[in-house]
Amino acid sequence: MFSIGQGLSIKPGVVALSLVSLIVMMGSSMATPSLALYAGHYLGANELLVGAVIAGFAIGRLIFDVPSGFLADRLGLHRTMILGLGVLVGAALLAGLAPSYWILFSARILEGIGSSIYVSTAVSFILLSSESSKRATTMGTYQSILMLGPIVGPIVGAPIAVLYGYNSPYLAFAVMMAVALGVISMFSKKGRFRLDRIDNGESQNSARTSNLSFYINTAGVATFGFAFLRAGIYSTGMPLFAYGSLALTVFDVGIILTVAALANLAASYFSGRITRMYGMKKPLFLAILFSALLTAIIPLTTSFGQLLFIMMLMGVSSGFFGQSIAWAAEQIEARVRKVGAIGISSETGSPARLQSHLTRGIGFNRMIGDLGLILGPLFVGFVVSMFSSDPLSWFIAFGATSVVIGVASLLIIQPLQLRKESE
Repeated sequence: MFSIGQGLSIKPGVVALSLVSLIVMMGSSMATPSLALYAGHYLGANELLVGAVIAGFAIGRLIFDVPSGFLADRLGLHRTMILGLGVLVGAALLAGLAPSYWILFSARILEGIGSSIYVSTAVSFILLSSESSKRATTMGTYQSILMLGPIVGPIVGAPIAVLYGYNSPYLAFAVMMAVALGVISMFSKKGRFRLDRIDNGESQNSARTSNLSFYINTAGVATFGFAFLRAGIYSTGMPLFAYGSLALTVFDVGIILTVAALANLAASYFSGRITRMYGMKKPLFLAILFSALLTAIIPLTTSFGQLLFIMMLMGVSSGFFGQSIAWAAEQIEARVRKVGAIGISSETGSPARLQSHLTRGIGFNRMIGDLGLILGPLFVGFVVSMFSSDPLSWFIAFGATSVVIGVASLLIIQPLQLRKESE
């Protein structure tokens, strides 16, 4: 066991997954500062197509979010993670060698599929290996470790893009994924991904009585809001604004993303403790609402320093993203045990059945989030391209995005559903 204080210990498999997830996040974020320029200047895409290629990653994830849960049931958690990392290696190579925009777009979809397979399974392992009372804190710790990746990734990827071309960060990404694949394979052989309290042998026969409505909960709204924010602002709106309005460089954008990720890291570490003290609903509502307000004032920035400060604050608010996933697991588990308690199915409350519900439920929750990853960049890219000749275009784009995020925050405290959600 690895202790992080206050009586909380983490299993070696969780530590290994956290470090590998750090590598995955570092590799993927290396391409973020130059992706808009790679698709736009190098491959001739307009603003809408730039948004589309960024959304392509989420399209791939959306396609495979729910099937990834079934894969985890059939193949086992460790084999599914290895498969996902293998797909990521191939996708990164294809993106780095793409001769046209549409090849890059296809590679981004494939990258999303690989990410969905790996991340959904990794998060499921993190949640299933943690006690319910410590799940929020464990997710906060996991999130804080993996967010070291976006801190290092942009600041490393930006100079690589400047020195070796806009596509070079993707080739570096392929190398990072190969390293991650090797680490996961090694730990898998050592049995670090066994779940002592879960009987995997029966999981493929479980959850037959449920449907997708079983996994709909308020946590999905929070996940959507955070995802829409990240894809619409971090990956699309902020870089386009920085290049088009402030005339910043790729290296400048890399620094901004790094500082935002550093703030995200700090917030992620404490987010689990805060939600344990005050429940999930109120902290997530305030975090998303604060992000909406920050989004609205981005067009008022006139310098690198001002934009850096706003994005640092946004990094703090988005540090609660991981808690929305922990909240989803909490609500799904509560429903599973409630159904089992009233005798609808004698198997529902069993550990194997709980595993299947959680893995599939987390996949569904991530699917809702990936809708945000798709709609965010498409929405911002479309608004910017539609009003590109208007001096108020940035205010329109960021203002409209702020409204969407604000509505998501309000739906957390006023959910449009019949069931009362647990906090």
